[in-house]
Amino acid sequence: MISRTTNHFLDNGLCPVVVPSFTRCFRLAHAHAPLSNEEKLPMNENEKYLFDLNGYLVVKGALRADQVSALNEAIDHNRDKIHIRTREQALDGSLKEQGGRAAAGLKGTHGRGDFGGFLFWEEPWGRPFRDLIAAPFAMRAMLATIGPRFRLGGTAGLTMTKGSEGFIFHGGGTPELEHMGECFYHRFENGRMRNGLMSVSYSLTDTGPEDGGFACIPGSHKANFLCPLGVRRLEVDLEVVKHIALRAGDAVIFTEALTHGTLPWKADFERCLLRYLYAPAIHTGGFSGGEFAAYEHELTPLQRVMVEPPYHPGDVDIAGMLEEEIS
Repeated sequence: MISRTTNHFLDNGLCPVVVPSFTRCFRLAHAHAPLSNEEKLPMNENEKYLFDLNGYLVVKGALRADQVSALNEAIDHNRDKIHIRTREQALDGSLKEQGGRAAAGLKGTHGRGDFGGFLFWEEPWGRPFRDLIAAPFAMRAMLATIGPRFRLGGTAGLTMTKGSEGFIFHGGGTPELEHMGECFYHRFENGRMRNGLMSVSYSLTDTGPEDGGFACIPGSHKANFLCPLGVRRLEVDLEVVKHIALRAGDAVIFTEALTHGTLPWKADFERCLLRYLYAPAIHTGGFSGGEFAAYEHELTPLQRVMVEPPYHPGDVDIAGMLEEEIS
């Protein structure tokens, strides 16, 4: 078994934007306890303000310890499905349009590991991943940031070992490619937020402040100018990049309109995370619904809605379904 989780840094406020009420909602849902009026809301005023301000939120303890263990065990059992990116697939700025050479602050000795398809891994390994399709805290966040109708737009798994390259910073209020603005956006209309593709990233390992991993430019989801290439390559330091330290079980919720990237991995243990992407119901991509026929008996009504093909928003009441499932 690969060693991933550690206790090498203290719980000393390293996570800069913490949303404890989401965690309370998640745990209350599992205990079938009644929710307070505040906890029934998609986000409270503090959470909405912080997300709108920064473009991301850190949810501490989004996963229970037993969930983290089950997910790590499943990944260890399916390590043959992890693909290590080749030099031709480098993320360190080597592509012509990204500078044509590895950026000094992003290069590593090898690529990161990618794995997918885990929702359909043979039993019992796929079940822990399917359980996260409609996690209550994630559903509340999507209701507040996307709107009343959304679906699962895709999933991905990532691993990094010592020396793994970073990922050039990408995304932003003004994206590098014009067509990206159709799915990567953050707007405020009629008193509420509207976002395109949203990411819920679950950390299955600790990430200390010097380890590397996820980083972003807070507030960049509102930028009206393209992020300069030198900043994206970490060659120009405007003192705006923020590294996000996490514990195993924490989650980062962010809009794909946020300028974000990955710092090279320096820790001796392996980094591992899962990404669940959500998008407005009409957006293409994701699943067609038929892939989950074999799991129809186990999926909840809300999980089934999440894996439906793109649809025109209509009578689907995600908020009502969520409240019914956790009441």
